[in-house]
Amino acid sequence: MKVGFIGFGNLGSAIVRRMASLGVEVIVYNRTKSKVKDFKAVDYPYDLLEEVDIVFINVFDSFASREVIFGENGLVKGNLKDKTIVDTTTNHYAYVKEAYETLKGLGAKYLDAPVLGSVIPATKGELIMLVGGDEDVFKSVEEVLKLFTKERMYLGPVPNGTYGN
Repeated sequence: MKVGFIGFGNLGSAIVRRMASLGVEVIVYNRTKSKVKDFKAVDYPYDLLEEVDIVFINVFDSFASREVIFGENGLVKGNLKDKTIVDTTTNHYAYVKEAYETLKGLGAKYLDAPVLGSVIPATKGELIMLVGGDEDVFKSVEEVLKLFTKERMYLGPVPNGTYGN
């Protein structure tokens, strides 16, 4: 299995290392490419789409998520048809609604999937994930999510992951 991952900060790198330790090939985009060691790194977010069908995002906030999805070199610059974007960032509810609708219009699937926990739970596969989005999309990626989460709560459509209800 091969996935893309955007964001190689403390939590993102812990998730990437966990998935890799379980046999997943992870290709990474990070603003500071030199921080990505031991993994294949790409120059731009859209480069991931040439190699994977699932892209995880774990960045600081909605502004950073917007940049890697919709910015000058964002995912929208690539072929999003039939790609799944799992945004684990803690985002603003209005942004995830916009991201879901826009990406759906471009042929992509989007899950609003913030995680609860920190680096140590991530390394042990013990994060908790709140998921909003289409249930069939959630079910299609749930086996991958199980690699770094101990619990995944499907809460209905976007933005219910962010709302947490």
